[in-house]
Amino acid sequence: MIRNFLIPIMTLLLVFSCTKKSQGLKEDDVRSVIGEFLYMHVNKNQLSDELSEKTLENYIKALDPGKYYFYKSDIDTFNKHKYLFDDYISSSNYEPIFQIYNTFLERYNESFILSLKLLDVKHDFSIDEDITIDREKTAYAADKKEMEERWRKRVKLQILNYITIGKDIKYAQKYLKKKYTWFHNKVKKANKDDILARFVNAFAASLDPHSSYLSMEETEDFKISMELKLEGIGARLRQQDGFTTVESIIKGGPADMLPEKLQLKPNDRIIAVAQDDEEAEDVIELELSEVVKKIRGKKGTRVILTILRDTPSSKTPERKIVPIIRDRINLEDSAAKLEIKEFNHHSRKTKIAYINLPSFYLNEERTTSSSSDMMNFVNKSIEEKVDGMIVDLRGNPGGLLNESVNIAGLFLGERPVVQIKAPNHFAQTLSFSESMIGGGYRKYNGPLVILVDGFSASASEILAGAVKDYQRGIVIGPTNTFGKGTVQSYNELPYGSMKVTTHLFYQPGGTSNQLNGISPHIVVPSLTSIWDIGEDKLPDPLKWEPIGSQLRSRDTSQVNTYILSRLRTLSTSRLSKDSEYLELRRKIQKYKEQLSQKTMSLKKEADNVRKNQEKLNDEVRDSGEQDGKVDLKKDLFLREAFKITADYIEIVNKK
Repeated sequence: MIRNFLIPIMTLLLVFSCTKKSQGLKEDDVRSVIGEFLYMHVNKNQLSDELSEKTLENYIKALDPGKYYFYKSDIDTFNKHKYLFDDYISSSNYEPIFQIYNTFLERYNESFILSLKLLDVKHDFSIDEDITIDREKTAYAADKKEMEERWRKRVKLQILNYITIGKDIKYAQKYLKKKYTWFHNKVKKANKDDILARFVNAFAASLDPHSSYLSMEETEDFKISMELKLEGIGARLRQQDGFTTVESIIKGGPADMLPEKLQLKPNDRIIAVAQDDEEAEDVIELELSEVVKKIRGKKGTRVILTILRDTPSSKTPERKIVPIIRDRINLEDSAAKLEIKEFNHHSRKTKIAYINLPSFYLNEERTTSSSSDMMNFVNKSIEEKVDGMIVDLRGNPGGLLNESVNIAGLFLGERPVVQIKAPNHFAQTLSFSESMIGGGYRKYNGPLVILVDGFSASASEILAGAVKDYQRGIVIGPTNTFGKGTVQSYNELPYGSMKVTTHLFYQPGGTSNQLNGISPHIVVPSLTSIWDIGEDKLPDPLKWEPIGSQLRSRDTSQVNTYILSRLRTLSTSRLSKDSEYLELRRKIQKYKEQLSQKTMSLKKEADNVRKNQEKLNDEVRDSGEQDGKVDLKKDLFLREAFKITADYIEIVNKK
């Protein structure tokens, strides 16, 4: 039922300024928090049947993302509520939320008993059968028989993961039983506060893909990402095939400072974690967030990792024990870096400033920011009399809006950089002024190239979009940017925090990158094009309409039709003759085919297939892209970007 009114909000002092931390979200808090979301959101400011239906869908997905618990009959029962959550919220009736959760608990207990039984079943790993890994398109189980078959394959896959690393079935059974029991106990410990938090986040997600409610722990993680610091071991981790795997080592961190024999390496699999002298806890198949919690800790404390490492000399992985003393880590490789490179092109030396900018950050404690770092790099580049400049935004997910405006001013001067608009309001134009960045400002006027990819989002798109709108520089990438053209407000609460989308942002010319992103002037192949990602792939992205232009004095001498046509022709000619790029295109096609597969084999002989896929994964990670350094042998995309920049410099200088 549509509720055609705005929920009254609690006093801001109560919601945002309370310094006493509660233990969690309470029933009395839910209505006011949801009211704040609706009050602040860019275009959804009242409850409706549509929001009610999406909230229920999100809540069910949060409880059972893999469709291993609820039956189709359960979903049919839940759907009786789908147009009523607006009424439930406005009357503070949360009983249906707890009823759904109680059904989840009942199904979870059934699955726990079933999974323990299936551990003792003799699984035949010689049978050529598959398990579906695309859970989004998987229907809910119709009956008990179908659910049991679903769980049989899941347990079989988890056992196979242990066999793959050289363990026997008894070992797998022992540790999987321990793991299932741990998860079961965790689910049983969930209280009303936890359930309400899940529900509020489900509601926030119904507004748009970027609005969310964050728990206390999630709030701390968000602060870490903005402040570029944490206390831990100094390693980036990822989840792969049930294992927590080392992605990279942070320079200067505890893991980087270990003796050579104990150093962690990319692709090491962490299988157990111990706190100082305590017994090690198995972490295979554990969620990445849970493993990170066990590894992260206070400065000066010790964590002991048990890792598995594949070695060329052995068919079974090497097992290593790695003790690490935790310390404060400044994520320096998440900050901007400058490298000035003498680049030979057409028998001429060309001096190019390469700036890698992985995020738009501000660290008040260390009095550093992306804009102050960039200003120093631009000044140094001007002093070094560089012929051209490359700003690499590949993989940059965004960050602070004002930082992108300040950085744009280093290349555009005092011009409008971005327009921000909420429905039924005039657009607010943000322009750069020298006073915003402090002393030492110097504008760079030479040839400029911006590098982007599908992972460049938000503030990255503001910078790239403004440069493109003003025709100030060339944008190069394998695909359009991500397409996130929304602005979020972040507010801390006594029991967590909230992120809510408050505005859409537009380029100076009046169009928005929302949904489709910023398209590059010149397309260059890259392994990052493998992933089919973007704002338009997320659930319920916001739409936009064009607004008025705020453009002032385009730099047509820097970028025009002739320059772009000439640069594209030269690049296409080079790439068509380059054997390494032909091989790169082959890899891209092969990997896209692998990613399109929606099943995984449960046959033991499939280990070789899995290892071949992991080898290709390693090739993607080791391609040299986005590591912040100029490696023109390894990073093919960057190599061509330098050549295009050198061509660009020649053309501009001849005019």
